[in-house]
Amino acid sequence: MMLLPGQLAFFLVMATIPTMTLITYGASVLNLSTDILHSFFEKAFSHEIADLLLGVSSASNAGIKMTFVLIMGYYVASNGTASVIVTSNQIYGIENSSWLERRIKSIIMAFIFVLIIVFLLIIVIFGDQIVNLIETVNMNQKITNLVITIYEYLKGPVMWIFLFILIKLIYVLAPDRYIKSHNTNYGALFTTISWILTTQIYSYFINHLANYSALYGGLTSICILMIWYYFIAYFFVIGMSLNYQKESEELEKTTSLKKIDG
Repeated sequence: MMLLPGQLAFFLVMATIPTMTLITYGASVLNLSTDILHSFFEKAFSHEIADLLLGVSSASNAGIKMTFVLIMGYYVASNGTASVIVTSNQIYGIENSSWLERRIKSIIMAFIFVLIIVFLLIIVIFGDQIVNLIETVNMNQKITNLVITIYEYLKGPVMWIFLFILIKLIYVLAPDRYIKSHNTNYGALFTTISWILTTQIYSYFINHLANYSALYGGLTSICILMIWYYFIAYFFVIGMSLNYQKESEELEKTTSLKKIDG
């Protein structure tokens, strides 16, 4: 469990890059300006990362090459969630299922993790930058107002409820046996609150304090991103332990009541 946060953080980074590449390619298919996308990635990460993402997702690289990159990226990323499954089984004292079953489940969990990460990146961390870019482009005013309204709606309690539900889903899916949904509320609530605080700190840092040229040049943004991933992975693992503790306490209480009734 001490090693899992670092491993999960690494594979989450591996999943983020192909996801951003896929989003960028979809935007290019819709004929959205690559200058807008480049400006966003440059502000959000760095000039080098922007060139990398737009280079891989360009129309000339579409087809077999891009498909191979995406498949390999998500397959490798699922190794992190496969470790989550194995760790969950060890916590609950469960034997591991077959490799194929774990791999299929780990890929599903990887997609859920990626969905959470992309949601946090777009809404919480870079939401204001995205809105500013949309306003700068001078799009149709109705569309601009609609985007702003959706953004303001999602960045409030709705997003945190959505986050809580997805975290609960991962906790229920991870072990190779049935886990009652209510037994994951304790850990999911802890993880949700921890992720909210950690993400807010990360968002404030990169938007107000970060100097991308001070430490690792263009790679600084990736390093800071991975530190954020590490902390959310760390809190996620703690949440797994809290869920097991809660279930054990309920089981012990139920056993004691049965002995008293007997």
